[in-house]
Amino acid sequence: MTKRGAYGQRLGNIFQLKRTPAFVTRALRKSTIAVTHIQCDRAHNGLTEPIPREEAFLVTLQLRDCPRHDLWIDDRAMRSGHLKAGAVSIYDLRLNPIVNSVSPFHSLHFYLPRAALNTIADMEGWAHVETFNNDPGRGVEDPVLHGLGRALLPSFERRTQANQLFVDHIILATAAHVLCNHGTNTRPIQHFAGRLAPWQENRIKEILASQFDGDLSVSYLAQQCRLSISAFCHAFRLTTGMAPYQWLSRYRVDRAKALLRSRRQLSIRDIASACGFASRSHFVRTFKRITSSLPEDWRRD
Repeated sequence: MTKRGAYGQRLGNIFQLKRTPAFVTRALRKSTIAVTHIQCDRAHNGLTEPIPREEAFLVTLQLRDCPRHDLWIDDRAMRSGHLKAGAVSIYDLRLNPIVNSVSPFHSLHFYLPRAALNTIADMEGWAHVETFNNDPGRGVEDPVLHGLGRALLPSFERRTQANQLFVDHIILATAAHVLCNHGTNTRPIQHFAGRLAPWQENRIKEILASQFDGDLSVSYLAQQCRLSISAFCHAFRLTTGMAPYQWLSRYRVDRAKALLRSRRQLSIRDIASACGFASRSHFVRTFKRITSSLPEDWRRD
């Protein structure tokens, strides 16, 4: 394993699994953050391979109960217990964590390099975090992180239809939540209570409308408004009543409505492609969710 980064198939190889899909975001430009979906339905999967030491953390969210496992940190046996669905364990990858998988497991693993966490802390005005208040062998229940992780599962199930802006939003929110709620030495969050200024709102909507395939990052949008990520997300929702990826979905559907009305010779598949949807089925599902109607029925009516 010459390339560093405990995510994707490299992490799968550590668990001796053949298929471990991952999403990678480079929303922070110089740092890579990733989330890997891992599922093993057999008991006694064995010891994990050593993870190359690096300045990074692996945040593991259990998606179902894992009654039994063993854990060693730097060759020292650690206490371990029943990890319930929603439990979060944070592993420092400088300390060579090794797990013996006794029970079957289903989990998401967020790969968070220290450089990325420091960048987020700088953007939010927090102190840098050296360690986390977490006992990885026993984990800690975190309903917020559980909700964020479960929100990613449909994207893993339909990877070709995944919205990168949405994925970036969830991964960055996870990193910020881990920093603020589990890190040591973080400063209190300074909440931003205002709406976007008219120039900010117009600028963001112009950017989203010009790149409606969703290939944008939340950090880029926040930079355009000269705001931190959390301040931007709060202000955008306060201004529009929705998150950026939700606004983008509605913009796509509105654009599709215009084509359904004016370009009746275009097929549903052609309109789906023209409006940035990954496939016809993706378009139909999103259109129905927003309008409560199928595109064919809406066009006919």
